[in-house]
Amino acid sequence: MEENINMTAERSLEIITEQIAQSRRAASKRTGQSLYISGLCTMGMAVVVPIVNLLLKTTLGHLLWFALPFIILFALRTIDKDQEHAPVNFVGNLVGKTWVTFGIFGLGFFTLSIVWNSILSHSVSDPMAFVAHRVNFSPIIFLLMGMAVAMTGHILKSKWLVWFGIIASMVIAIGSYAGVGEMILARCGAPLQMVAWSNSFLPCVSVFVFALFGLLLPGWMLKKQK
Repeated sequence: MEENINMTAERSLEIITEQIAQSRRAASKRTGQSLYISGLCTMGMAVVVPIVNLLLKTTLGHLLWFALPFIILFALRTIDKDQEHAPVNFVGNLVGKTWVTFGIFGLGFFTLSIVWNSILSHSVSDPMAFVAHRVNFSPIIFLLMGMAVAMTGHILKSKWLVWFGIIASMVIAIGSYAGVGEMILARCGAPLQMVAWSNSFLPCVSVFVFALFGLLLPGWMLKKQK
């Protein structure tokens, strides 16, 4: 009798372990598609924003980033419309909450930064004072996004996804914070006007690179893994 109870307990544990593994695989596929689509949309927006800024000779094109979450959500809903919907599992729920949390922090910080920089630009006449006190929000957004990718990797028990998020976000965040793009333009003898207007397009270059290595490529690899 005791042996039957032990066997039943062991079998129950095996079934639970198998269900968790299946849930993780299903969540990995779905997360892969979400990361892949998010990467494509983000890369597309990173091309559109600098074009708008350069055509209008302004930095207001960055406000288009507010539309990105809605574009991604619409794209995912459109793609998932004709697919069979699996019930939401614990692993998928954790991944979803991770990215919702990133979205709240990212959009909140981006909004406050835009408001502060706008107030500063209208209250300070010295350009150097504006540069000294403005909020450079790009590095923080990259680090938050990299943390979301890394946490997703931990939830899915995917070490390479964890390192993708960490390395891609840290390298691009440090490059953005240190003004590597501006230094490269200056070293290459770019006109001062181009260097001055680099804020209208260089952050988008960083976003494009991160979306490629931190979203699109990991998403493609998650979609293809068995």
